[in-house]
Amino acid sequence: MSAAIPGCATECAYGAYGTVCYSTGYYYDSLVSGIDYETRLDGEVIRTGVTGENDDPGRFLFIEGATVSFSLGGTDLGEAAAKERLTPFDLAGVAEEAIGGCDVSASFPDDGSAFRIVHNVAVLLQTLDADGDPEGTLDVRSEVAALFENVTIDFDQPWEDFRTDPELQGVLDAANSGDLFPETRALRERVAALVALYRGIGLCP
Repeated sequence: MSAAIPGCATECAYGAYGTVCYSTGYYYDSLVSGIDYETRLDGEVIRTGVTGENDDPGRFLFIEGATVSFSLGGTDLGEAAAKERLTPFDLAGVAEEAIGGCDVSASFPDDGSAFRIVHNVAVLLQTLDADGDPEGTLDVRSEVAALFENVTIDFDQPWEDFRTDPELQGVLDAANSGDLFPETRALRERVAALVALYRGIGLCP
């Protein structure tokens, strides 16, 4: 990671709002690189980019009072008020709570819980990680991200529906057929994904 301090102004540019100095934020599952972000202020897009630019894993730029949204092609990963640290919890609008600590075997989101959005997003991002190791940083290769260009995946659905979603399976099939992973990649299991998510954002050791 670079020496930039999260939240400190790191880049200035001239635009419709005059000279704007952006602050640095980070998107965590573990630190996630390779997903698109868009920073908006008063409904106007003031910054677009890809997380992790400049070899700084998870990095995005924002200004105070802005909203940041994240996506992969046509698939919306959610949005939240911009701040120095954002996670799938923030984007789904739910509190960061460890349900049962790191033991999640008996603790899953019910069909009406917004938590299932958090969980399904975490499963997707960890599945797409270049080296398949969610304990480190997560890096979505540009070739994999490009497969989502005309794809819309619904995260607000029960696990059994999500894991068999035809759009999701189509992307995985295309990535595997194109040898975009070191070996054939299957969708990550939800228990493993939830444990890795909690560890990645510091909710448990």
